[in-house]
Amino acid sequence: MAIDTTHHRLFSGCRSGVLAVSDYQAGRVVATAPIGAGVDGAAFDAGAGDVFASNADGTLTVIHEDSPDQYHVVENVSTAPGGRNMGLDPVTHRLYVVSARFGPPPADSTAANPRRRPPVIPGSFMMMVVERR
Repeated sequence: MAIDTTHHRLFSGCRSGVLAVSDYQAGRVVATAPIGAGVDGAAFDAGAGDVFASNADGTLTVIHEDSPDQYHVVENVSTAPGGRNMGLDPVTHRLYVVSARFGPPPADSTAANPRRRPPVIPGSFMMMVVERR
Protein backbone atom coordinates (compact mmCIF):
# COMPACT_ATOMS: atom_id res chain seq x y z
CA MET A 1 0.00 0.00 0.00
CA ALA A 2 0.96 3.62 -0.51
CA ILE A 3 -0.66 6.89 0.48
CA ASP A 4 -1.30 10.37 -0.92
CA THR A 5 -1.92 12.42 2.22
CA THR A 6 -2.65 15.63 0.29
CA HIS A 7 -5.66 14.14 -1.52
CA HIS A 8 -6.52 11.51 1.13
CA ARG A 9 -5.97 8.57 -1.21
CA LEU A 10 -4.82 5.07 -0.32
CA PHE A 11 -3.34 2.88 -3.07
CA SER A 12 -3.81 -0.86 -2.52
CA GLY A 13 -2.31 -3.45 -4.83
CA CYS A 14 -4.60 -6.46 -5.09
CA ARG A 15 -3.76 -10.04 -6.05
CA SER A 16 -6.65 -9.83 -8.52
CA GLY A 17 -4.40 -7.70 -10.77
CA VAL A 18 -5.77 -4.25 -9.97
CA LEU A 19 -4.65 -1.28 -7.95
CA ALA A 20 -7.56 0.11 -5.94
CA VAL A 21 -7.55 3.82 -5.11
CA SER A 22 -9.60 4.64 -2.02
CA ASP A 23 -10.67 7.92 -0.49
CA TYR A 24 -9.73 7.02 3.07
CA GLN A 25 -11.80 9.84 4.57
CA ALA A 26 -15.01 8.87 2.77
CA GLY A 27 -14.26 5.14 2.96
CA ARG A 28 -14.91 4.42 -0.72
CA VAL A 29 -13.03 3.22 -3.78
CA VAL A 30 -12.72 6.05 -6.32
CA ALA A 31 -10.74 4.31 -9.09
CA THR A 32 -9.01 1.10 -10.14
CA ALA A 33 -6.23 0.42 -12.61
CA PRO A 34 -4.80 -2.82 -14.02
CA ILE A 35 -1.40 -3.93 -12.72
CA GLY A 36 0.86 -6.96 -13.13
CA ALA A 37 0.52 -10.29 -11.33
CA GLY A 38 1.85 -10.94 -7.83
CA VAL A 39 1.95 -7.38 -6.54
CA ASP A 40 3.77 -6.88 -3.27
CA GLY A 41 4.94 -3.27 -3.27
CA ALA A 42 3.32 0.09 -3.91
CA ALA A 43 4.71 3.61 -3.76
CA PHE A 44 3.41 7.11 -4.43
CA ASP A 45 5.69 9.86 -5.71
CA ALA A 46 3.87 13.04 -4.66
CA GLY A 47 6.27 15.27 -6.61
CA ALA A 48 5.58 13.50 -9.90
CA GLY A 49 2.00 12.41 -9.18
CA ASP A 50 2.86 8.80 -10.00
CA VAL A 51 1.83 5.57 -8.31
CA PHE A 52 3.95 2.44 -8.72
CA ALA A 53 3.15 -1.25 -8.24
CA SER A 54 6.00 -3.78 -8.24
CA ASN A 55 4.91 -7.20 -9.37
CA ALA A 56 6.36 -10.71 -9.09
CA ASP A 57 5.71 -11.26 -12.81
CA GLY A 58 8.69 -9.01 -13.53
CA THR A 59 6.84 -5.77 -14.18
CA LEU A 60 6.61 -2.38 -12.53
CA THR A 61 3.28 -0.72 -13.32
CA VAL A 62 3.46 3.09 -13.52
CA ILE A 63 0.14 4.88 -12.98
CA HIS A 64 -0.30 8.65 -13.18
CA GLU A 65 -2.68 10.60 -10.96
CA ASP A 66 -4.55 12.90 -13.38
CA SER A 67 -6.77 14.11 -10.54
CA PRO A 68 -7.57 12.66 -7.11
CA ASP A 69 -10.28 10.49 -8.73
CA GLN A 70 -8.73 9.79 -12.16
CA TYR A 71 -5.70 7.64 -12.93
CA HIS A 72 -4.22 6.07 -16.03
CA VAL A 73 -1.54 3.45 -16.65
CA VAL A 74 1.51 5.12 -18.19
CA GLU A 75 3.49 1.93 -18.82
CA ASN A 76 4.60 -1.43 -17.52
CA VAL A 77 8.38 -1.45 -17.10
CA SER A 78 10.19 -4.79 -17.30
CA THR A 79 12.12 -5.56 -14.12
CA ALA A 80 12.93 -9.17 -13.15
CA PRO A 81 10.79 -12.17 -12.19
CA GLY A 82 10.24 -12.03 -8.45
CA GLY A 83 10.97 -8.27 -8.35
CA ARG A 84 8.04 -7.44 -6.15
CA ASN A 85 9.70 -5.46 -3.36
CA MET A 86 10.69 -1.86 -3.89
CA GLY A 87 11.50 1.44 -2.30
CA LEU A 88 11.10 5.02 -3.52
CA ASP A 89 13.46 7.92 -2.90
CA PRO A 90 11.12 10.93 -2.97
CA VAL A 91 14.01 13.38 -3.43
CA THR A 92 15.57 11.79 -6.53
CA HIS A 93 12.32 10.10 -7.69
CA ARG A 94 14.29 6.86 -8.15
CA LEU A 95 12.71 3.49 -7.51
CA TYR A 96 14.71 0.56 -6.23
CA VAL A 97 13.36 -2.89 -7.12
CA VAL A 98 15.06 -5.99 -5.73
CA SER A 99 15.04 -9.60 -6.85
CA ALA A 100 17.27 -12.64 -7.32
CA ARG A 101 17.47 -15.70 -9.51
CA PHE A 102 15.55 -18.72 -8.31
CA GLY A 103 16.20 -22.45 -8.44
CA PRO A 104 13.66 -25.14 -9.25
CA PRO A 105 10.52 -25.36 -7.14
CA PRO A 106 10.83 -27.54 -4.04
CA ALA A 107 9.67 -31.14 -4.34
CA ASP A 108 6.91 -30.54 -1.79
CA SER A 109 5.45 -27.70 -3.88
CA THR A 110 2.30 -29.65 -4.68
CA ALA A 111 -1.38 -28.95 -4.85
CA ALA A 112 -1.41 -29.18 -1.04
CA ASN A 113 1.19 -26.40 -0.78
CA PRO A 114 1.13 -24.47 -4.09
CA ARG A 115 2.57 -21.21 -2.72
CA ARG A 116 5.88 -22.73 -1.70
CA ARG A 117 8.52 -20.57 -3.36
CA PRO A 118 11.59 -21.86 -5.13
CA PRO A 119 14.89 -21.24 -3.35
CA VAL A 120 16.98 -18.16 -4.11
CA ILE A 121 20.25 -18.98 -5.86
CA PRO A 122 23.07 -17.78 -3.57
CA GLY A 123 24.92 -14.71 -4.83
CA SER A 124 22.19 -13.79 -7.34
CA PHE A 125 20.68 -10.82 -5.48
CA MET A 126 20.10 -7.82 -7.74
CA MET A 127 18.87 -4.29 -7.28
CA MET A 128 17.41 -2.42 -10.22
CA VAL A 129 17.33 1.36 -10.20
CA VAL A 130 14.45 2.84 -12.15
CA GLU A 131 14.46 6.52 -13.04
CA ARG A 132 13.07 8.84 -15.67
CA ARG A 133 15.27 10.28 -18.35
